Amino acid sequence: MKSPFLLPCTAALLLLSACEFESYRDYRVPPYEGVFSWTEVTHEAPWCNRFDHTSVWYGDRLWVMGGYNPGKVKGDTYLEDVWSSADGQEWILVNASAPWLGRRGHASVVFDDGSGPAMYVIGGFAVDEETGYREYRNDVWRSTDGAIWTQIKERTYPELDSLYDWFPRFNHTCLTAIHGGTAYIYLIGGATMLEDHNARYSMIYFNDVWRSADGITWERLPSDDFGIRSEHAATVDPATNRIYIQGGRHGVIFEGVENGTHPLPDWHWLWSSDDGIRWTPANDTAEFAQSPLWRAEHQLVFYGESLFGLPGKSNSNAHFHFSRKEDYTFWRMDPGNLWSVDSEGSDFGARYGYSMAVNEGMVWILGGDTGAGGPANDVWYGEIK
Repeated sequence: MKSPFLLPCTAALLLLSACEFESYRDYRVPPYEGVFSWTEVTHEAPWCNRFDHTSVWYGDRLWVMGGYNPGKVKGDTYLEDVWSSADGQEWILVNASAPWLGRRGHASVVFDDGSGPAMYVIGGFAVDEETGYREYRNDVWRSTDGAIWTQIKERTYPELDSLYDWFPRFNHTCLTAIHGGTAYIYLIGGATMLEDHNARYSMIYFNDVWRSADGITWERLPSDDFGIRSEHAATVDPATNRIYIQGGRHGVIFEGVENGTHPLPDWHWLWSSDDGIRWTPANDTAEFAQSPLWRAEHQLVFYGESLFGLPGKSNSNAHFHFSRKEDYTFWRMDPGNLWSVDSEGSDFGARYGYSMAVNEGMVWILGGDTGAGGPANDVWYGEIK
């Protein structure tokens, strides 16, 4: 992902104006006017500014793991630190150099494999700061305290279309759900870059679904095609264990490419499954204003019986068009597939690549890329009162 930039020439600025985009200087995000009440806990947490990191609630604490800060002056821009907090304001550095190396675009979940709950770090793009070697990963790490991490699945080199092991990737999603009486970690989609391909064909986007009961052995599910994607959002309805995915991006798919499935016309719609195999698009999204659905690096969350879509970036390319209202609009779907715009503004501003965690009726938002302001290290929570 590239950071947005100011166009340097007058002609470019005139073109930007003609396209009805505001300049960074003139841009203001409208205030939030939806059902949530948002509170900024801290504007600058002790962990450095970042995006493409992960967060979970575990052991009655909020956790932040890894991420990326391209503007960091000292030290590596790929982060391998682990932080925790009981309230989102006071933070403890639990591990300054986790063995899973600096990485971004990974996924994290809290999962109980039968031996007790633990935190898992899954896949991503990792960089060894000592050697400079960088690669996409399909490894899995487990920890019960955030300090000591055990690698339970090593980085492997399977075939691209393997049925037995998922290919190294980043910007995938992972979540946990109970299906058929068994608790699973699900891994969905993502992207990777092949080193032995022509540049225009090197980026691969996945439409596969994998699951594991222990984080070690993974099973590829014969799932329906919901469209290739990465940087998408995913969540689980806690009442039904139904999985939902939405949005993301699939890059530019050239004619004649044989290394992946082409995107579906309705791939950006809300898709759901009760088993990870049969996926159904919410066809009623066709009657809902489509613009809030075209986004990437955003989040989905259930609150009560309603599903909310949180801010992100434009998924048409790598840049954050934060003067387009659809990028920070909150949308919601209520029971009965009733769609509406929750708010056209955002109290925590426009951003993407942030992390989210949910605990005791609070939705926590941490860091992320804010566009012209760059990566952030603020902490917010929202609740419906």
